[in-house]
This record gives sequence, C-alpha cells and structure tokens, in this order.
Amino acid sequence: MKDLTLLIKPAAGLCNMDCGYCFYKTASETRENRIMTRETAGRLIEKIGEENPSHLQLIFQGGEPTLAGLEFYAYFTEKVRETLQADAAYSIQTNGLNVDGKTARFYRDNDFLVGVSLDGGRKTNDRYRRDKNGNSVLPQVLTAIALLERYGVPYNILSVVDNENAAEIDATYAYFKKHGFYNLQFIPYVDERAGISLSAAAYEAFLKRLFDLWYDDFDPDDMIQIRHLNNYIDILAGYPPENCAMCGVCGGYFVVEANGDLYPCDFYCRPEDRIGSIFDERPFAMGEKQKRFIEESLIIRETCKHCKYYSLCRGGCKRDRIDGLTKNRYCEAYYNFFDYALERLVKVVNRLQNA
Repeated sequence: MKDLTLLIKPAAGLCNMDCGYCFYKTASETRENRIMTRETAGRLIEKIGEENPSHLQLIFQGGEPTLAGLEFYAYFTEKVRETLQADAAYSIQTNGLNVDGKTARFYRDNDFLVGVSLDGGRKTNDRYRRDKNGNSVLPQVLTAIALLERYGVPYNILSVVDNENAAEIDATYAYFKKHGFYNLQFIPYVDERAGISLSAAAYEAFLKRLFDLWYDDFDPDDMIQIRHLNNYIDILAGYPPENCAMCGVCGGYFVVEANGDLYPCDFYCRPEDRIGSIFDERPFAMGEKQKRFIEESLIIRETCKHCKYYSLCRGGCKRDRIDGLTKNRYCEAYYNFFDYALERLVKVVNRLQNA
C-alpha cells in the first residue's frame, strides 16, 4: 500500500465539553464509549505494519482525544517507532482543555501538528463551545495555544460555521488576525435535526466576505493560510487538493474507533456504516461495503459535470449531497463564489508562482 491515512478515536465519543453542535455525540451514543486499550493500539500498529505503507498519516480525533492520556500517546508513538518502517506524520485535534506544558513538549518532541477548535472571539466561541457546566472555555483555549507557541508546536485553528457564526466573520477574522492565528480551517455545519445549520445563502455571503478580507491582506511572503482557499489555489496551479471533501471522490482514509471498529468517514460512523475491524485478517482491504460507499460519492448529475466550475467544486463533500447524492446543497453558493472570486484567485496563483 502506497499511502495510508487513519483517523483514530482513542477516546471514542468521550469529551469534557458539551458543544451544542457536536454531531459525534449522536453518532456514538449507541456504542460503549471507552478509551482504546494498549492491546487494541498494538493490534492496530501491527496491521498497519502488514500494509507496509510508504507514507503514513495518523490523525487523532474524538470526542476529545487527549482524554486517552499522555501515557497512551507515549506508548503509541514508541510502538510505531519499534514496529513500522514508514515514518508516521502525526496530528491531533483538541479542544485545548488538557494541554499543559508536558503535553506541549510531547507534541514538539514527536512532531505533532495540533488542530485547536476555536470558533472566534468570546461571543462567537461561547455560542456553542462551553464546558459541561455551561462555562466559557475561551481563556483555557488561549492558554493552550500560548503553550503550543512557547514550545514551538505547529498548530492550526478549526472553526465551525453556522448561520450566526457566518454573519460574524468580520469580527472573527479580525480576532484571529489580532492573535496571530494565521492557519485557519472553516467547517460548514449541517445538521437540521439539531436546529443548527448553515444555509446556502449564508454560506455564499460568508465565502465572499472571508475571501475579500483574506485577499486584501494577501502577501506571498506572509500569507494567512485558509484551508479551502489553499486547496483552490492548488487546483488552479495544477496540483491535487489535499482536502478529501474537495477531491470529488471518497475513500481517502479509514476511521478507527477505540474498540477497533472501522468506518469509511468521520461523518459516517453509524452502526450501519461499519466496514470492519482491525481484528479482521485484512482490515484495510477494499470490501464491498466500502466500495459502494466510494461509488456513491461519484454520483453527480450531468449538469454538474458540464459546469464551468466543476474542476474546482468536484461535487463537494458527500455529506452535503442532496437529491439522491446528485447535487451539493451549496451548489449555488459555490457557483456564485467562483463567479465572484475566480479572477482574483488566478492572480494569487500567478503571484505565488512568480514569487
């Protein structure tokens, strides 16, 4: 196997916060949420070794993955060094509440990239991101980021966008800029059941306004990195996107639950989505269920295939598809955004290539 990317949930759906938009709480509530055992971790690493990947990416998420404890990660990384031939690229997504000096040193010494969940300033972040007592977590998150900076740990900011957060993008962008947060990822939130979602109209306005703010600040030598814009730049420059949601096809990674169960995607971790277990003989072999999952992501209506922006949009993420998976719910938002921004995006690509 050439490349292997695993999104590992060592603490399953366990979390020390109570975010109003947490989709994983619902996905994991029917399962026993517990910490991954060393036996399971060892089996996982053993099975990775049997694949002999040339490139290995290990991404720890949750719930809150730091609840597995620093000892778990020390064991895991040491076992990887002892067992595998391929170098592993580590990353972890955290709410920051358990990040202290010892943790930050460990991330630095083991070359972890840390994603910190932060929606914006106090008003925006407190809207959904609170602890289990309903208290603001912003001071703790900022302390965690300061520790990462002190120990030289690379990090990025992950922000969830619903209608209200989208409307506050001017304040959020200014807040991030003021604090020197220059690596950003904005995640559209879709869950009508929770009564929280991002409409196509709000998303279009958000994309345009964020682009204007970013473009006004654009400097090839000191560039604010925004993940979806970086991917559009790569596509326009002739490179493949790194974001699986922008590739036009699913199947870029496996989700590994704390008990070893395997799923095809972080947004598809329901019991009916289970595709196997690391305790299977060949857990990472392509099975019929995973094959169908990938084939579904290729279902696109003919009008999309002939759209002048299809090479940029590629149908978007499967979880955002409607009408029998043939159309992205944000189709018009993307189309109008590209109409609005493409000329300037091309200018950015040219400036970067000539820098």
